[in-house]
Amino acid sequence: MKILVIASSIGNTAPGKVFSAYIKRLAKDYQEIDIISLDSNETINSEIIQIPNVHPRLKKLSISCFGLDLFDYYFAYNLQKKIQEKSYDVVVTMMSAHNFLPLYVGSFLKGKNIKWINYCVDAVPAPKGWGLSDSYTNGLIKMIRKYMAKADKIYFSNEVMLQYQLNLLNGCFNGEAGVLYTLPDIEPLTLPVKEKEEFTLLYTGGIYQARKVDQLLLAVEKLLNSGLNIKLNFVGTNPNSVDLNVVSSETRSHIEFFGYTRDLLPFYTEADLLVDIDADIENDVFISSKFFNYLMINRKILCITGKNSPVTNVVSKYNFEKIFVTNHNHENIFNIIKSISHNQMINFSRSSLVVKILSKSIEI
Repeated sequence: MKILVIASSIGNTAPGKVFSAYIKRLAKDYQEIDIISLDSNETINSEIIQIPNVHPRLKKLSISCFGLDLFDYYFAYNLQKKIQEKSYDVVVTMMSAHNFLPLYVGSFLKGKNIKWINYCVDAVPAPKGWGLSDSYTNGLIKMIRKYMAKADKIYFSNEVMLQYQLNLLNGCFNGEAGVLYTLPDIEPLTLPVKEKEEFTLLYTGGIYQARKVDQLLLAVEKLLNSGLNIKLNFVGTNPNSVDLNVVSSETRSHIEFFGYTRDLLPFYTEADLLVDIDADIENDVFISSKFFNYLMINRKILCITGKNSPVTNVVSKYNFEKIFVTNHNHENIFNIIKSISHNQMINFSRSSLVVKILSKSIEI
């Protein structure tokens, strides 16, 4: 069986790390695999294609008006003509939000009787609350009903997102559907328990749009006022995205920002509690990639999330140890962190369960 994989990224991006991991799994099971990508990965042999940068506003305007990214479509049309010169049995496309070239290529090849599997790590379109205009949202819905619906199989990154997409497809899709979680990009870590005077919170990654941190900051301030010696570390977070004016200067002295680094081990080791923050909107469908990395570490996790969110679904479904869930309310965040801080740290590991759950691969 000859397989073609077309990925919007296999490099050092959040989607690229996930796609490259699943590509490596496919390569273990199938010998004849060709890979086309828009960037490179030194551990994966792929053909890299370059397409001109087009301003996002022009791409959004195209989708709003035509239900089609004319720019990605044009390059997809030229690419699929070259691909057809080779004889493939299956095409696997891997895409993220606003990167639609793989989707269009898959649609073209499906028209040539090639089996098509599409994996998307983002909701298309994102739900209300993420700031998308009505015209752009409607254009994306029109697009997926015309192109994504042609696929033989579709995968999304969690059950809530998959159901959301199937509802948007509104009966246009008649193939198979499944879930492929975002894979962690670290190995299981069993870190020593450190005796120290302060209780350290750790948040890794960006704060943007509907993901807001103000309620956590207010909870930290209340914890300090209650007598808890607490510290909050942000790693790889743009300080300009966090409004520290919501708390006092004394509280701000307990908050520290560190630049982006691939070596998070020192920060994981120091942390007593790993913090994950979802969007503060109803019926969100996203689950952060950091959550799956956190699962690999023997540290307690606090998920600040909405009702019936994907992370709530995963935590309750698999009954993970030492994971705490609360909503975006500083009083509730204060109470749960205070309770966690009073319980002695114990050694545990949930990584074997995580590895088992995430062992699923793309089914050809």
